[in-house]
Amino acid sequence: MSNRNLFTRRQALMLSSTAAASLALGGLPGWAFGASATAPSLPIPTLIEARNSEQVTLTLQKTRHRFGAGAAVAATGISSSYLGPVVRVRSGETVPFRAENRLDEETTLHWHGLLIPSHVDGGPHNTIKPGGVWTPELPVKQPPATTWFHPHPHGNTARQVYGGLAGMMIVSDGEDRERGLPQTYGVDDIPIVLQDKRFGRNGELVYQPTMMDLMHGFRGDTLLVNGAINPVANIPAGFVRLRLLNAANARNFDLRFSDRRPFFVVASDAGYLPEPVEVRRLVIAPAERYEILVNVTDGRPVDLVTAPDTLGGMGPGMMMQMGRLSSSAAETQTLMRLKPDPLLPAKVTRLPRTLTTLASPDIPSVVQWRTFVLNPMQGMNTAAMGGMSASGGATDQSGDHDHAAAAQMMSINGRPFSMGRVDVTTKLGTSEIWEIVSAAMAHPFHMHGASFRILSNNGRKPRAEQSGWKDVILVEDQAEILVRFDSPAPPKMPFMYHCHILEHEDHGMMGQFAVV
Repeated sequence: MSNRNLFTRRQALMLSSTAAASLALGGLPGWAFGASATAPSLPIPTLIEARNSEQVTLTLQKTRHRFGAGAAVAATGISSSYLGPVVRVRSGETVPFRAENRLDEETTLHWHGLLIPSHVDGGPHNTIKPGGVWTPELPVKQPPATTWFHPHPHGNTARQVYGGLAGMMIVSDGEDRERGLPQTYGVDDIPIVLQDKRFGRNGELVYQPTMMDLMHGFRGDTLLVNGAINPVANIPAGFVRLRLLNAANARNFDLRFSDRRPFFVVASDAGYLPEPVEVRRLVIAPAERYEILVNVTDGRPVDLVTAPDTLGGMGPGMMMQMGRLSSSAAETQTLMRLKPDPLLPAKVTRLPRTLTTLASPDIPSVVQWRTFVLNPMQGMNTAAMGGMSASGGATDQSGDHDHAAAAQMMSINGRPFSMGRVDVTTKLGTSEIWEIVSAAMAHPFHMHGASFRILSNNGRKPRAEQSGWKDVILVEDQAEILVRFDSPAPPKMPFMYHCHILEHEDHGMMGQFAVV
């Protein structure tokens, strides 16, 4: 191909991308983009390569961040103006961390997906006072996976995560080249943090949950990818790896590509699948992670889009009628654009065949069967309603509603969360089957310090992309999971299990388990 032809093709790609971006941005508020209506480039978080025994510092801080073309607005971030860096750790190493709390309130830093002892898990018992420092050493002893970190303070997780306190962690074994997977960070191996937000007239973040928001989870009408609205990622024209993390408070993303092209799931929460699984849509619940490969060898730009979330217990139509969301939330929405750049060398041009070996779930090893019923309607009483204004909004406009009053709304097995109660005690090195029952709506169920295999969901075997090790499962009705307990947790420092709709977690839909 001549330089002249190459230049002409690049121009065409740029023009088509700009035109599509202009159409996609038409319904967004004026502050989101400048007069040119040009979509921003996808922000790529700073990569921190953690080395054995070298301390990694993460600072939770109040900041200002520019979400669109308007002025920077109040936000929070982890060593950044919004969200956090990507930290890559090596399996088999012990990594010391330094978590600095520069907020004006108590927080924690939970390592979601790491299989580590409870005293360094970062749950609500590992509090960091304002101005305080926490220095855990994390023994990384698990297969490669995409994990993440976020605050987990009792009763205040939803607001802190919503404000921007979240980051991705990659567990690596250094063998992705041999697997045939893209591995050039930020080029063909890209972190994708998905969120939804509500913004005020001047572009400020809004978190003022109503009673309906507490019941169904706080959802927004504007989508963010890595803290940007409708960004464009310039990528090589080969196979590209997207590490997807749903860091939204409550929204499920129903992902597909605008031209309905197939893509390939290669990993879920806790590690690789045996081989790539071809799909054309992928539902990713809050806190879930998937790694996918997208084939863009055709050189054509394509949009990653999401269909409406119909699993939240209240459909988009009802949300619109109640005035909670704009009409765009009831339609397919664009998250970002992938734009192949012929000047970027494509290092992976064929789909890998095998990724790992995965044994069948070891059902004969099970020593216990337990049932957990997730109920968001447990305590709809006058005490809970007393923390809300007559209009249904939080009386404190910062979103600090009365957690003590509202905490009785949610429960597991009829009991709202209590910091002083251990609900389950298991034995280290054993396996159990947990039956999860969702009442009223779908709930994403998560466990700390453990991973599991899905045996059934809604009476069916798990789909191929959900057949590996996981730590989050979206339960619409009833599911059975086989859990392996290999990380210790004494009764004085238990692990959590909870719904990962953060408003549900904050208001009682959480329990504690010890592993002894």
